[in-house]
Amino acid sequence: MSHCLIVGGGAIGMMSARALSMAGADVTLLDQRECAKESSWAGGGIVSPLYPWHYSDLVNALSIASQSVYEDLCATLFEDTGIDSEYIRSGLLMMDEYDTPQAQDWLDKYKLDFQKHPSGALFENIAQVRNPRLLSALKADILKRGVKIIEHTKADALISKNDTVLGVKTENKDYYADNVIVCGGAWSSSLLDEKHEIFPIKGQMIVVKAQINTVAHIVLDQGRYIIPRKDGQILIGSTMEDVGFDRSTDKQVGSELLAFATARFPQLKGAEIKHHWSGFRPASKTDVIVGKHTQLERLYINTGHFRNGLNMAPESANRIKNLIC
Repeated sequence: MSHCLIVGGGAIGMMSARALSMAGADVTLLDQRECAKESSWAGGGIVSPLYPWHYSDLVNALSIASQSVYEDLCATLFEDTGIDSEYIRSGLLMMDEYDTPQAQDWLDKYKLDFQKHPSGALFENIAQVRNPRLLSALKADILKRGVKIIEHTKADALISKNDTVLGVKTENKDYYADNVIVCGGAWSSSLLDEKHEIFPIKGQMIVVKAQINTVAHIVLDQGRYIIPRKDGQILIGSTMEDVGFDRSTDKQVGSELLAFATARFPQLKGAEIKHHWSGFRPASKTDVIVGKHTQLERLYINTGHFRNGLNMAPESANRIKNLIC
């Protein structure tokens, strides 16, 4: 049984830990903070790229394969952990871009259609999960499977010899393994070379409380989205800010996000912003990176998913598992 060391405990890291553990590997997962408290927690939980034609064939392949297993995955996690990820096939109402030549080419290529809607195009099969609940379920699940989780432990550098990675250094201890998988999201570059540069793009989001069914579907317009949760909470997001690791939120941005939603749903006028937060998407200079390092043996990379980590996580984890096992 091989020992795998995963650096990063977001959706990508925990899904990878689950896949490898189920394949028989002995898995240790390190996180510099707490599992699932960064980008995975901060996102909206839409199980689809927002405008899929903006992305590469690889992103679409990972997303489509993941979409096909998400419902069963959430059902299994619920059965095994008692935590409901709130997978809902709420559909996505796209108010712009769906009728561009680029979008039409993509729809023809992937043989996907939409329903005409007074406000745009309704993609009925798009689902969402409540990502904090999904991540809690994942953490409980991998602990039950014997994955060793070590939190508040930052991987400072790789340990390597003769172009082979042996483990990682942390402040207090060196950790060794047969295989190392970097799943560090926006922080991955601290362990990788320039060729695999990853950098943060901040997004700010808000949540308001409304009557249940005020918003029937996920709504997407002008790059922003409105996501109705099961209990009436509505997530509204998000900005795209290249500001490094600046976690601050801007009250003006919160007001603008609420105004965006209110313009489309006047019932939200006067709604109170219950929470306002930010997160860091792991952007890549090239594309999502899911595979074996080209120069270093026993080093694997699963990062650079940008806005789509959660919706690509199951298949990204599956591909890493297949490479190692």
